[in-house]
Amino acid sequence: MPIYNLYKEREGTARRGEDYKEVVIEYMEGLNYMVELDSAFHSTLDDIQFVNKATGDKVVAEAKAYSTGLSPNDFRDELARYFLEYIKQPQPHRFDFYIFTETLSNDQLWKALFDRDVTDNQKLVDFYEKLKDSVNDEVVDRLEDTEVDEFRDFAIDTHVFVGTYDDLRQQAHQLEKTERFQYEPYLHSYEPVTEETEYATNLFQVTHYPETLYIIETTEEAESARVYNYNNEAFPIKLHERKLYSLVHPDHLPGSTRHYLHEDRFETRDFEEFLRTGAQEEERENIVRSLLRGIFTLVARDNDCLIDREKGTTVYPELDRKQHGTERKLGRSWVAKELDSYPDVIHRGVKVRVRRYAGEYYYVLLPTQVFTSDGRRPVKGERKSRLQNDFSPNRFHAQNQYLTKHPRLAVSAA
Repeated sequence: MPIYNLYKEREGTARRGEDYKEVVIEYMEGLNYMVELDSAFHSTLDDIQFVNKATGDKVVAEAKAYSTGLSPNDFRDELARYFLEYIKQPQPHRFDFYIFTETLSNDQLWKALFDRDVTDNQKLVDFYEKLKDSVNDEVVDRLEDTEVDEFRDFAIDTHVFVGTYDDLRQQAHQLEKTERFQYEPYLHSYEPVTEETEYATNLFQVTHYPETLYIIETTEEAESARVYNYNNEAFPIKLHERKLYSLVHPDHLPGSTRHYLHEDRFETRDFEEFLRTGAQEEERENIVRSLLRGIFTLVARDNDCLIDREKGTTVYPELDRKQHGTERKLGRSWVAKELDSYPDVIHRGVKVRVRRYAGEYYYVLLPTQVFTSDGRRPVKGERKSRLQNDFSPNRFHAQNQYLTKHPRLAVSAA
């Protein structure tokens, strides 16, 4: 039941209503929460419900943009309703209640009720009795069936955050930059799920295949290092036993690849027919997997992504500083951005695999992160290892650890 002062100075323009509510959501997202429901308890309550992405813990928040100060006495009716919703939940599933407000009035009463260091038990009892006497008639009868110990539990799980729109926005941006609460669920290990349900997957079945496969004779000096030279790694081609298998017509291949081809010596095959009957089974499967992976990387490149073939095929979004500035976003989430503490760039990417299951081919996308020196070229060697250690996606810190290490964000009102 702490009270957090999020402000550094009492400056900035105060926003109202929906703007304040939006910045509360942004701040909570920085703490690794996502909006689950909005104003779902009662028509008279303006609550926002959150769930922690890592732990599943529930938080119900109320945003009050009162620049003149919010007093517990002004907030009695809402507190009573949230209290009733709180005790209605089974003990293991009760939520924490967060109050966000620009400033407080009647500070001593807030401290007596919700500051763990100075909680006044008698004032808490008096306030509880006052709730039962003065709130909306609709609520009174339900409160009569409650106990003061239940209200004390509710007070313990109530957190008060004091900060203007600008204060919250600044703290939200700082949380996003530090990535201390960044949680990548696809990069964590979990216990097996045994119940029957519908699952999201990182397997995507190939349901449509290209029509034509070109099999082109190569020159004697052809070798992988030359055929795949420069940017040709993104093309759907595969060199195998002095032949180039391609889903692109020979005339449309890059010049550095055509240099090693007999462009007038090629045959065409129906791709799906080759898929089932061409070459030896293991060789055919390796060729098909390479070609399908090439389709993926070609499309990725056309969407401003880069391809790294070291230890497999990794695709990651380019950060073009002229176009994106210091950060490239997809929706509200970043996909590539400059690091604050290093002169490098971090990218959210995927390792691309192609696998065959029960006679059908699937793309397997494995989330990963890539570090580059300039938004394009991957960092190598010891520096890569250091960056991976410092920005491990498996690192997760609880909220109280963060607030303990950053006391300016968790100063008691006492």
